[in-house]
Amino acid sequence: MITNLDLIRIAKNARKNAVCSRTNYSVGAALITTEGNVYIGANIEEYSILGLSNCAERVAIQNALSHGERDFKAIAVVGGKSTSEEVDATLIPCGTCLQYILDMCKDIDIIMYMDKKLVELKASDLLKVPFILENHN
Repeated sequence: MITNLDLIRIAKNARKNAVCSRTNYSVGAALITTEGNVYIGANIEEYSILGLSNCAERVAIQNALSHGERDFKAIAVVGGKSTSEEVDATLIPCGTCLQYILDMCKDIDIIMYMDKKLVELKASDLLKVPFILENHN
């Protein structure tokens, strides 16, 4: 069985794949399905048009969706300066990623570091007022 700490380790490893020459801030994510399959993502920054960049969380989710997965349990997220193996002790997913997680994965657990402690929160704990489309399944 994969633990939260295992997911953090996988996310740290995924972080090595980041393309972040614009910000020099690398992020890794590890998404686990209810079946126990793990999909990774790293932030990918597009150099000339920053709006074409993609966060690690969304890359991991898109990776899983591309493999036919639809039922998710949790996502681990870590990040920090790309020149260091140390992770930021206060990183949380951005608002866009929180909305994306709620839309694509429902209200799954988000595993991350806050105040130098490993914590597990729901996406709804971090995004208090999500956009909800009435006809969305």
